[in-house]
Amino acid sequence: MLALFIPLTLIASLPAMADNCNAFASFTCAKSSPDNVHFVGTGTTGQSVNILLGSNTFSVSLVGGAASHFSGDSLIILAAAPNGLTGSVNGVSFTSLGSFPVGNNVNPITDTWSGLGIPASNIQFGYANLGVIGSNPISITASGVGAGTIFYGVLVNSSGKIVYITPNSEAGVLGGNTSVTPEPASLTLLGTGLAGLAGLVRRKAKKA
Repeated sequence: MLALFIPLTLIASLPAMADNCNAFASFTCAKSSPDNVHFVGTGTTGQSVNILLGSNTFSVSLVGGAASHFSGDSLIILAAAPNGLTGSVNGVSFTSLGSFPVGNNVNPITDTWSGLGIPASNIQFGYANLGVIGSNPISITASGVGAGTIFYGVLVNSSGKIVYITPNSEAGVLGGNTSVTPEPASLTLLGTGLAGLAGLVRRKAKKA
């Protein structure tokens, strides 16, 4: 029984330890890259990319080995945008990439856009190196990034090797299916329009 149990245990642990990243820019893949970089949002999408980032400010939480071994590691945010990649995260602009460098994640990304009803006519990829991590979780602010952009994270050690990554289920969609809160000026304009419409209805009623 013991001889059977040990191989089964090793097989069961393979997905968590799989080397499912690809080298990009000057970064290479470590021998294994556990899925320990998780995005924290306001809900879930029910899609392959499962975390809904309902705000431009969200956080990245390091779990498992990453939570206790991130000293000296840098956080890199990978982005996949459905209609052109713009803006920055924590003030760092994106560097363009020709392909998405975390496993074979293009299909889950495009399937998620399709499931959320997000049109994708100009898909672009990029990354932003936010530098050495000082705390966990890490607060992220996206500025000028288009709705529907999908984020993954990778931790890179001081040797430039990717040591921890984000799985599809813990990657985040920026404003995937959130409603936009009207700003005060828009509310004022809407109120003025409704008041004018009410006055017009009253005038017509008096003439009748």
